[in-house]
Amino acid sequence: MIRTYAILFFLLFTLISEAQQTDSLKTFSDSVADINSFAEKKIVVADILLIGNKTTKPHIITRELIFHKGDTLPRSVLSAAMMRSRENLLNTSLFNFVNIYDQPDANDSNVTHVIVQVTERWYIWPLPIFEIVDRNFNEWWLTKDFSRTNFGFYLTKENFRGRKESLSILIRLGYSQRLGLYYNIPYINRQQQNGLSFGISFTRNHEIAYAINNDKLQYYKDENVYVRKQFSAGARFTHRDGIHNYHSLGADYQNNQIVDTVLYYNNDYFISGENKQKIILLSYLYKRDYRDLKIYPLRGSYFDLEIIKQGLGVLENEPDLLVLLSNYRKYWELSSRWHFAAGVKGKVSGLSFAPYYNSRGLGYSNDFVRGYEYYVVNGQNYFVFKSNLKFTLIPEKVIKIKYIPLEKFSTVPFALYLNVFADMGYARDRQFAENNPLANDYLFGSGVGIDYVTYYDLVFRVEYSINKMGEHGVFLHFTSPIW
Repeated sequence: MIRTYAILFFLLFTLISEAQQTDSLKTFSDSVADINSFAEKKIVVADILLIGNKTTKPHIITRELIFHKGDTLPRSVLSAAMMRSRENLLNTSLFNFVNIYDQPDANDSNVTHVIVQVTERWYIWPLPIFEIVDRNFNEWWLTKDFSRTNFGFYLTKENFRGRKESLSILIRLGYSQRLGLYYNIPYINRQQQNGLSFGISFTRNHEIAYAINNDKLQYYKDENVYVRKQFSAGARFTHRDGIHNYHSLGADYQNNQIVDTVLYYNNDYFISGENKQKIILLSYLYKRDYRDLKIYPLRGSYFDLEIIKQGLGVLENEPDLLVLLSNYRKYWELSSRWHFAAGVKGKVSGLSFAPYYNSRGLGYSNDFVRGYEYYVVNGQNYFVFKSNLKFTLIPEKVIKIKYIPLEKFSTVPFALYLNVFADMGYARDRQFAENNPLANDYLFGSGVGIDYVTYYDLVFRVEYSINKMGEHGVFLHFTSPIW
């Protein structure tokens, strides 16, 4: 156990050191660029003209620019700044297309006018909901059970008031019924650094997973009663330092209740064999994001560190857990068509007993080793490493669909990539490892895949994977392969 903790803490220390080293190297390269460009002809940015922002307020756009009106810059520096600013604007998820260019002044060749042209997205989504509730599409496809789906209505107003705010109302029925209201304000001060978000929801289920056996989730279902009910509310304060650094402080309250029958199958679902859990969660998140495009990066790096405290000892039967999570990813452009990416994520939690409900390892969200999509590997501590070598089959292209009248939908960007990958992971489970052979063991997976990337942050991946047990298959995913 001591060795496992030492390895995991060393992993997190390495991630932080690597992130700091990356920043140091970037600063050095910027300094070299400044020296090389010293003798270049300087250009004055006379003004910045915004085109196409019918909804978005100008200050939301200029917040993402790393140059300003009145700057005097070498041509190479201005060109790089316009390219980076374009990526920053695309990463806001407010625009389908962004084009930044400049036009020299007709009377003075030392003066230029910068034009920022954007194509806004569709911001109101009164869409019906149809969702699968399993951990991923591949697990649901094994049964194709449409009772394990959600349906309902989701009304979201993105870019609310033109200030990048979002307001969402959720009415979801089906397998996991939920009513929710969420409001996010990214900037509440004049400097556009601090923000707030709020959320409140009520959820109830006829079926829940109560344990893991043979590395598969075990379910209990009762059509006549709701076996789990949850009320949750939370608030979050955010601080964005410049363009790339992000801090977040959160406080959440949850009130969970299950039927007594679940305790018959797993007395450790909550702490002390209780059928209720009220818990306060405090969290801090730091992110440092230098990716070119968040939805499907090809260049840059990303680092985050999150600390979560579950339970403060002020509510009855609260668990007492401290969790540390960290994530580092790096993306290399090897040539115009070849790219390589690698990422590692680790979790360390304290020695306090973690009930089943508060203990989560590999197999959820994007924290899994490819080739093990059908498995859940529980653990209080874990790490997962992913790597991808990709070749650009079709570089980003834009097509126009003539019979769609709205420009927000008729102009479609897309790109296609072929990739090979290799992953590994390990989950340390000191509580529920019995009858779960993949826990406390190293996992390996590899394969090939095709990625399709298009507008509105949509990614479709088809992958053929094989794991260390010789199991293989075709899997479908809807996110970037390296988180």
